[in-house]
Amino acid sequence: MSQYVTVEQLKEQIGIRGLAADTVDDVALQSATIRASALVDAHLDAVRPGYVGFAASSNARSSVGSNTRDYDGTGTDTLFIDDASSVATVSVDTVSVSSNSWRLWPYNSSPKRAIIYAAPTTSTQGLTVDHWTIGTANVGVTGYWGVNFVPGDVEQVALEIAIILWRRAQSGEFEPQITIRPRGEPLVIDPEIAGLLSTLNYGWAQPGVWGA
Repeated sequence: MSQYVTVEQLKEQIGIRGLAADTVDDVALQSATIRASALVDAHLDAVRPGYVGFAASSNARSSVGSNTRDYDGTGTDTLFIDDASSVATVSVDTVSVSSNSWRLWPYNSSPKRAIIYAAPTTSTQGLTVDHWTIGTANVGVTGYWGVNFVPGDVEQVALEIAIILWRRAQSGEFEPQITIRPRGEPLVIDPEIAGLLSTLNYGWAQPGVWGA
């Protein structure tokens, strides 16, 4: 169960923090936080190629965390990868590639979206490899996939959606109008929640990798 906002945060926002000792509504409150977090995940999975998730401790997606992933060599100097906080090692056809030979992109922000083969110096031009050898699953990348914390904008949107879900549940409306569409297309969802989710697009959605 992904949970980007806590029951305590939700209680504070809906004005029952002083009743923290009263746990009668905790199950319903937690349901709202989990459902809100799942909507965030589903939205970002649809609009962000390579989306992995956030904070393994807060996210049910098994993809978050340290592991090795395989990619097809592109024959160019650019290898697009899934969201990664860091990359420890890279290999091509099981042969390790020196960390001096590649750079993570985008250079000045996280998560990283690609690995760029460093251009050779003038003296080594044509003498050293400067591209990812074409192949099927021939490039192995070991790193921390996803982001190892819950970003503030994600937490805030999850909280605001949880508030909406809680208030609707109190009035007898338990389900927002949601239709999950194929990856790469936005969710069809009721306008109030859709508006909140769309605010994440400014920092997370990527119609093309160069939009980072």
